[in-house]
Amino acid sequence: MGSLTGGGAAPKWVLNPPEDTGSEWYGVGEGPDRETARRAALKDVATKLRVSISGKLESQITESNGKVDRQARSRVSEEVSRTEFRNFNVEKTEEGGKGFYVLVKVDRPSFVGDIRSKLEPLDTEIDGTVSSLEKASSLERFIGYRRLLPTLDKASAQAELLLGAENGGTGNAKLKRYAAIRQSADEARTGLVFKLQSAAQDADVASAVGTFANENGMRAESGASNTGNVLAVKVVSREDDIQGFKTVKLNVNLNVRDDKGRSVASRDHEVSGSSRYDYKAARQNAIEDLLKVLRDEGPLVGLGFAKS
Repeated sequence: MGSLTGGGAAPKWVLNPPEDTGSEWYGVGEGPDRETARRAALKDVATKLRVSISGKLESQITESNGKVDRQARSRVSEEVSRTEFRNFNVEKTEEGGKGFYVLVKVDRPSFVGDIRSKLEPLDTEIDGTVSSLEKASSLERFIGYRRLLPTLDKASAQAELLLGAENGGTGNAKLKRYAAIRQSADEARTGLVFKLQSAAQDADVASAVGTFANENGMRAESGASNTGNVLAVKVVSREDDIQGFKTVKLNVNLNVRDDKGRSVASRDHEVSGSSRYDYKAARQNAIEDLLKVLRDEGPLVGLGFAKS
């Protein structure tokens, strides 16, 4: 905590605040007015919570690389910064030389209860989705798990708050469970194989789509087989000469069919490229533009499983 310059010495409880317990946190703040000092005191509590979470996450070494998940670190900072403590008391207030000092006490069990209430509907959604995917096809599992990831992120953020706030191991158990579900999501992604289909003259566009699929952990194989999951690529190309530039516009339709031949997703992309020299280079630039669009959108939106 910073200190106000000038004026008399800070009260003893500012330099030596009460120790935190299993039922409350204490925070000290200062500012030019009481409200600013109160907010600073609650921020002091939030800093303690962030340190507690980070310390506990550090002790949970991941099996994959021995390092704490970078996403988890970022998630902790963001979630703690948004945290509002609803159940707290202002224990002491004292005017200093150029402002005020405030001591707050935050009800820890109430904070834990708030987190649990936020987790309950998230866990219900997660449980329902995971259960529904047990006997699903590889494509259905991929779609289901990808759509579940935002909910997993929200639940993980709340579980990390729980990890730092509680004395028990509920938060830790939830984080391990969510990690196992993420592993299942990764397996669903890496186990997904698409058969790429396109007209011979559009093999270059299909190849770019295959590159995108492979970059996202899926497998895309060229072939005329109608068995398995099919990713059909249809292209309408238009060539123009605009002020000395060779221009190619591509209207690309991506259609995904499951192993029963049903169309489960479709997405249209319109891209263009130009070149001073020839249409071949312009077409290649348009394909590069398509690849960039797909990368920006990600597999769910890019392939038509979700709306942008």
